[in-house]
Amino acid sequence: MAHTPPNHAGKWGDLEPTLSQPTYAQCLCYCVDSVTRLTPVTMKPRHSIGNGLHSDDPRAGWRDTSAVTGSGKTLAFVIPIIEKLVHREHPLQGHEIGAIVVTPTRLALRSLRHSCFLCSTPLPPRRVTHPLPYLTLSELAQQIHSVFTLFLCDHPNAANLTHALFIGGTSPLSTDALRFRTSDPKILVGTPGRLEELLKTKGLINTRELEVLVLDEADRLLDMGFAGQLAGIIAQLPKQRRTGLFSATMTDALGELVRAGLRNPVRIVVKVEDLERREERRTPASLTIGYVICEPDQKLAQAVRILLREQQQLDVKGARKFIVYFATCACVDYFYKILSKLPQLKPFSVHSLHGQMEIKRRTATYTTFTSLPPTTPALLLCTDVASRGLDIPDVDFVLQMDPPQDPKVFTHRCGRTARAGRAGCAVVLLNKGREETYVDFLKLRKIPLRPFSYLLSDLTAHAPPPTAPEEEAALPPEEDLGNDTLLDSVRRVVLMDRDHHERGVKAFVSYVRAYSKHEASYIFRVRDLELGRVARGFGLLKVGRLGLEMICEWGGGR
Repeated sequence: MAHTPPNHAGKWGDLEPTLSQPTYAQCLCYCVDSVTRLTPVTMKPRHSIGNGLHSDDPRAGWRDTSAVTGSGKTLAFVIPIIEKLVHREHPLQGHEIGAIVVTPTRLALRSLRHSCFLCSTPLPPRRVTHPLPYLTLSELAQQIHSVFTLFLCDHPNAANLTHALFIGGTSPLSTDALRFRTSDPKILVGTPGRLEELLKTKGLINTRELEVLVLDEADRLLDMGFAGQLAGIIAQLPKQRRTGLFSATMTDALGELVRAGLRNPVRIVVKVEDLERREERRTPASLTIGYVICEPDQKLAQAVRILLREQQQLDVKGARKFIVYFATCACVDYFYKILSKLPQLKPFSVHSLHGQMEIKRRTATYTTFTSLPPTTPALLLCTDVASRGLDIPDVDFVLQMDPPQDPKVFTHRCGRTARAGRAGCAVVLLNKGREETYVDFLKLRKIPLRPFSYLLSDLTAHAPPPTAPEEEAALPPEEDLGNDTLLDSVRRVVLMDRDHHERGVKAFVSYVRAYSKHEASYIFRVRDLELGRVARGFGLLKVGRLGLEMICEWGGGR
């Protein structure tokens, strides 16, 4: 009998030193699914929470550099911050702060150069000196702030544990400075630029009593070019403090920061092991990752059939909340219009999210999707703007229409489900042919994938002939009339509105452009891409002269 892997790592009551009663009670309420259990990152006194609680060296740092997604990194610094401030001998006085949490504000520019463009929009130069407010990614900071709110809303010491959120680009510096003076927060959560500005404002913030500095997604902070702002923040803080660097990956820049800024650092690595094969893996044990092999013009039908199959499964195994990843912002915009009009998906509540949306609209979409009941069938179509750091509750299924340009993002996409011990499933659609080697590529990165069967129009699995070799078991059928019927319905939607056709052409061209910029270019080669079938999969009858010229410029495929 197969051994079921544990989805927890101990009990909250086992932490040493013991949590204060209000924090312990809130932990039990917050982790309702796992009751009294800890996630792997928050486990045991010698690991993240315990290390942050009883470190004797006030300049020491506890850090998590290699934890799988959904493993509890946020709680691993929220709880120590609260406990440190609760157990202070003297309460913090006016305008004194006890903790700062710094989070990224936008996706790395390199990723956005590939994914957040329309075909008619020129790419900015690599060194950008002007602000890009439309790229602001504030959801992560808001999420961390909401966790603090959850833990402190009914806390008996809430008056001494006030917290505030500061995000650059959402309000003027003078407004945030006034808000700090009036609310007098003791815990600051925010983005690097705005926090640096506030700390450098003369006579505003007293940092002498600061206990904890946390850099969340530390590797991304450095990759995005925030080293200058981080240095400016650190220069305003006392040297006697605890510093936590929380990251899913260890980079050279992060290693240099650890060596320069931490004394006697403790490295905390959370790993997952396949109990059957005795192999390390970089995804949660409760997460099933699969792939479907199909032709480029069969991807949309496979996506729709996967959604319908999950919707028809009325037992607990059926998924209700989906995240569907696309390669570019233009693809999200186009397929949001198309999928919203398909009669097959009428039961689903469809939403879209990408980096070119105005921040208010993106925040509204995020709030609406996360507040939906877990039993409501819902789709969130998005780019990699929602691939990392965000904890979207009750996501059962992640569907990737295409692998991400940056292979490191693959794990983070999948990690939007199966969080904190919950079960989840993620599927990526791969083009038949050279893209099939992507499975072996991920296996070398300790990300195991299992083959999923091609679904037919009646939602049953395609069964190859009994004489077919094992490696052909997941291949699509040579003919799929149901796929042709679906594409005909998509074309009818496109023909009804000229705007749909223009969006479709932009989406198609942006997709080809993104494909040509894939980092794993030895697998994803645009010259091997069957452009005719890709255009057919987009429901297009023609791509126009501009589209053909741009594709030829990039060395288009067949």
